[in-house]
Amino acid sequence: MAQNNLVVKRNELIEGNYSLSAVAQKVAAAVIAKVNPEADSLPTIKLSAREAIELLGISKQYFYREMDNITDELGRILIRHNQLDEKKLVKSNFFLRSTYDETDKSVTFEFHPDIEPYIRDFRRNFTKYQIRQIRNLNSKYSIRVYEVLRKYHPIKCSRSESYYEVGIDEFRSMMGIEEGKHQRISNLREYVLKRAEKELTEKTDLTFKFKMLRKARKISSIKFTIYHNQRNIKQEATNKDDPEVLTEQEEQLFSDLSTLIKGIEVKEVKAALKFYAVEVLQEAMFTYFLAQTRGRDIKNPKSYYFGICKKLNDHYKPTQNNTSSDADSRGLAKELLDDDWAKVMLDEFVDGDENIDV
Repeated sequence: MAQNNLVVKRNELIEGNYSLSAVAQKVAAAVIAKVNPEADSLPTIKLSAREAIELLGISKQYFYREMDNITDELGRILIRHNQLDEKKLVKSNFFLRSTYDETDKSVTFEFHPDIEPYIRDFRRNFTKYQIRQIRNLNSKYSIRVYEVLRKYHPIKCSRSESYYEVGIDEFRSMMGIEEGKHQRISNLREYVLKRAEKELTEKTDLTFKFKMLRKARKISSIKFTIYHNQRNIKQEATNKDDPEVLTEQEEQLFSDLSTLIKGIEVKEVKAALKFYAVEVLQEAMFTYFLAQTRGRDIKNPKSYYFGICKKLNDHYKPTQNNTSSDADSRGLAKELLDDDWAKVMLDEFVDGDENIDV
């Protein structure tokens, strides 16, 4: 699936009230992006494992393990929305059913009939965005904030800034914030608004500022000032020819590393492959595993791993077939785990707060 594919939703759906995890929202967006709004009816949509891995930046193992939970979540969620052109509140399931095919590891989705007008009727009142804009957002609230603000500041908006004001209660409802959660304004500001502001500024083509407004002595609404994120737009233009799909080598390495090290990202694997030979990265995984089995207290897993990569790379001598001997590799692994050396090197590069760039 091309990361430039547009997700297009009627505004009634954008402003609907629902609570989905970040991954489930991305899967739903990926399915919507495959819809042809000119078709006579909504078809069933097939999402392959490769498409999901590309979209979400996850390993094959994560996809196979979690897709069952994700489809369960999408099947359970009721979307509360206003009926088209009528003042009626409707509760609808997003998907009628989903089918997992074990032969090719794909999932086929069928939309609930109630949702069809919100996916296909784009003659007026719709919002669109590129699916890649939400790919790296980790917070489910950040994704919802992006969608809502994109409605008021469209992709091709000629204004330098747009404004949107929403009541606190309505905002909570649109975000799908569970009852009793983030009740304090300070928590709402810190864990929803500020986090969304930071994530959107760092990772999307949209940025914003917000201000809490008072009525009498009570904060009653939020005012957003929305901008195009020129820095990221320019960066995307520079990188527009970069391949989006993982190579088989990158996919395998990412799969192995994500099993060993929580939080490893696709971009870090791509960067590592530019700096280090595959053999170095594989031996570093072996050494990391040995350290774990010996009970080493690893405070910063990624820094620990890349610290080992750096040390290994200093000793790496590729043979004619670009692989080092097992004896040399195991010997170096033993050296890397030596207690005397660890005090000097690992404490400096790994166990401290310093991040080691690959």
